[in-house]
Amino acid sequence: SAAAASADAPSSASFRPSSSSKKRSRDNHCESRTQKNTTSTSRKSGIPPAISTSSFELSFLVIGGQKCGTSWLNNLLRKCHAISLPPNKKEIHFWDWHYQRGYEWYIKQFDLFRRCPQQSCSNSDPSSSKPFYGEITPCYVVLPSEKIEEISRIFPKLKLVFIARDLVDRAWSALIMELRNQTSGLTAGSFADGSGIQTCHNARDPKKPKKSVMSVAQKRRMQELSSPSSQPDSYYMERLRNATHDSRSNYAKHLRNWYEHFPPETILIVDYRDIESDPRGTLSKIVQHIGLHEEEARKYVESLDDRVLGQRVNAATSDQLRIDDSTASIKSSQPSSSDYFLSQRPNLKRQMQKYLQHHAIEFNALLEEKGYLWRLDEYDGNGREMT
Repeated sequence: SAAAASADAPSSASFRPSSSSKKRSRDNHCESRTQKNTTSTSRKSGIPPAISTSSFELSFLVIGGQKCGTSWLNNLLRKCHAISLPPNKKEIHFWDWHYQRGYEWYIKQFDLFRRCPQQSCSNSDPSSSKPFYGEITPCYVVLPSEKIEEISRIFPKLKLVFIARDLVDRAWSALIMELRNQTSGLTAGSFADGSGIQTCHNARDPKKPKKSVMSVAQKRRMQELSSPSSQPDSYYMERLRNATHDSRSNYAKHLRNWYEHFPPETILIVDYRDIESDPRGTLSKIVQHIGLHEEEARKYVESLDDRVLGQRVNAATSDQLRIDDSTASIKSSQPSSSDYFLSQRPNLKRQMQKYLQHHAIEFNALLEEKGYLWRLDEYDGNGREMT
């Protein structure tokens, strides 16, 4: 349950979800999880004596966007000794899915025993060896204003990072991920009956599935269904108009909710193209925004080799898939930009650009308002740097 050791800590009452926070969109990749009303019953708190629920300080959140390089950032931030992410998973989803589990559950997701060299930790207490605690959950950008207000009240010094990608590229990647997940059986009901898939069971718990074993023919069929070419243009436009995908493309609307409760200097909007063109400089900018001193950021970034910096993670835009026979799974081959695949379907690309144009215009207006000198493509021949 949510507990508080002092008036500064969130009380159990302050963590009681409102009725609106319980709503979930059936089509929403991020909100489609059924939330159980569970309460932490651990006999041991798992919290070091020096860190109470009232003294835990969350340093940063990466709030989005979906399919905008957050997995790349997650992998690299884990290599920084001054930054501590939840050790067991990338996305905690406390503020949307697991809110009813309580604040104590939330902070126990972090490695509270983690320490870092004092010269690297530029927290408010110079003598502190606590790292910068943070998490990466791209769905947080769409949190409602009242939940964002609560976060700002509990963590007033919080730093926020949002990565913005070309809207057509982002939407295409999300649509392909959705298609891949559906055909991989991750969506409830997929391959339910008549699939012929044999299920192995856990020896200790026969009722608990361990993994699916597919024949070569089934794997090839899954490969075919996962290919973007398996669906007509109308399918992608229908999915793009769905409330979930439309919302994910509306950067400006959701970011304005965050700006309503956090000062502009605490929010860093990153151009996804900078990750591709200057990954070291972009990563250095992000970790300095989180709180690392410039010299420590330089040492950390220089310690990373080019292969790690250039590695793409969880890309879902490849039209060519390869089958890994040893694990009976489907993996993407070398990913390419959506421009390559959409160039084979010019009518679909034009439809997507037309549909998303107003979101790009509104987001660029926000960038100008906040003093950024770059712009997303508005699909009218303009884009990127302002001169």
